[in-house]
Amino acid sequence: MTVQAIPENPHFQGIYRRTADSACVVAVAPRSFMSVPEVRAVLGELLEAPPHRFVFTVLHSGEGLEDDAVSDEVVAARKFHRMRSPEGPVESRLAERIHLTLPDSAVLSMTDDIKDLGGDSLLCLELSEAIADIWDVEIEPVDVFRVDSLAALAADVEAGR
Repeated sequence: MTVQAIPENPHFQGIYRRTADSACVVAVAPRSFMSVPEVRAVLGELLEAPPHRFVFTVLHSGEGLEDDAVSDEVVAARKFHRMRSPEGPVESRLAERIHLTLPDSAVLSMTDDIKDLGGDSLLCLELSEAIADIWDVEIEPVDVFRVDSLAALAADVEAGR
């Protein structure tokens, strides 16, 4: 396993390795808050790979950037962010609505959850209201916050229609 440092940048430090199929496994330690979609966009630029070609984890204070942070064992054991594009009209419309709250360069995945987006009670309230307006489905803000992924939120919308 050949591990390399992510090129110097103002956003985060990190390490990565390429897999046999040319995907990237990445661990990053942010220098300031960034949402997961923002990290995904910066990684795509720095590693010159499209966002669907890598998985990454965000290390927290006290976690090191050692080579084992991107090992197969760690990838299997902890949360790594994987890219998945919206599928179907509900996921697509939900992603469009959520993207309005993110910087233009951010790369949103249906595997993201509200916490990955930097979500707070205001975002949950906005999404709850948007879901009611668009699909006439009532989902409480606290339930928006608790879903495991945007895909699961879209499934809840579908179930409520």
